[in-house]
Amino acid sequence: MNEQVVMLAVAFAVSATLNLALGLGWFSTLRRLRRLEKREAALTAPDERTERLEREVDGLGAQLDQLASGQEFLNRVIAERLGRPLPPADVSREITPT
Repeated sequence: MNEQVVMLAVAFAVSATLNLALGLGWFSTLRRLRRLEKREAALTAPDERTERLEREVDGLGAQLDQLASGQEFLNRVIAERLGRPLPPADVSREITPT
């Protein structure tokens, strides 16, 4: 009977130790999961710097569109002028040394 009590005590000790380890692991996993969820929520929420950067990029895109349309206009004007003879140069112009 004494051996049965010892075996029961060993089984209980192993079971209690295992349950305690699993409980601590579960608790630390939940804590880490909450921390990661908070970090992810903070990363996905747009902050002031991100919004300002988006506005700047949009503004640069609009300026690039204006620059491209100006370049197209200039190319059209040059192509039209090359198709026609150039007006005679003004001879009375002063020539300065460079």
